[in-house]
Amino acid sequence: MSENVTHTAVVEDCFHLMSASEYVCDAFKEAGRDHSQFFQFGSVTRSGDKFTVSLLDKYRQIWDERKEQDRLGYKLAFVLGWLCHRAADRQMKVVFREAEPESREFPTDCSIYHDAFIFHRLYEDKEKTLFPYRTAHFEKHMASLPAAAAGLKADDAARTYRFGWQRFLLGMQTFISNTEPADAWLDKLHAKHQEQVIHLDRYAEAVITPDPVKVQRFITDTHFYDEQDPLIRLCEELRQGAQASQQEIEAAFAAEPSSQYAHALKLGFGYLRSASAYFEGSIDQDTLKDQLDVGKKGRDGLSV
Repeated sequence: MSENVTHTAVVEDCFHLMSASEYVCDAFKEAGRDHSQFFQFGSVTRSGDKFTVSLLDKYRQIWDERKEQDRLGYKLAFVLGWLCHRAADRQMKVVFREAEPESREFPTDCSIYHDAFIFHRLYEDKEKTLFPYRTAHFEKHMASLPAAAAGLKADDAARTYRFGWQRFLLGMQTFISNTEPADAWLDKLHAKHQEQVIHLDRYAEAVITPDPVKVQRFITDTHFYDEQDPLIRLCEELRQGAQASQQEIEAAFAAEPSSQYAHALKLGFGYLRSASAYFEGSIDQDTLKDQLDVGKKGRDGLSV
């Protein structure tokens, strides 16, 4: 999944804002706190426009009568992450098209350099983070890990793990028993996987040996991140364990963002607040859809 690091960072910052805000309901805070991994899983999925509103409607109707076996907390956390994913997409995909209109690659260099920047800024050597990333995630053969120094061959281990994992996934592909040989299923799965291959060597270049020209073009020229943005400054403080008053949150949220990342944060946090208002019955579904930009084109007139 492209933009994995950026999507994860947006959802983590929105999680901190949500947790501190008086304008987000306790149900959302509980789901995010107790099931943060599902919050993150939702942030790296797709097609949120099609499902988030109907799922929020379903969950709010049965929330008070939920049972442990319903696992509604997990499901709600996933949907909240999904909302933040949509916010990041609506902001960033237009930037990708504007910064690199000639590109036909997936993912674009622009999105890769955004991920590399966010990794260095918010995750590298950081202990206080919900979703840790390591430099090894981007290295060839994960060379900085102790296992690599001990002689473990990463490619061989990955192939072994992939084979076992694929066998496990095959059991989840259908509600009926497999009627084909396993090898045929594997061939189909491999063919589908090849439609969206993420070439990690491009990420390794951006993280470990970045091209200064691309850094200028995709980070500086797009004004991707500005630590002086009030919302970014507040989120960086919250990541370090600081407490924020409602007045401070409102002031940062009201300030006009200057950078792309701050715009994504404002949109994501706004989506969570709107979803919370709907969950508590303060707004109707049509208002929610409008505030979540459901079905709307991006600011460049194209789909996002």
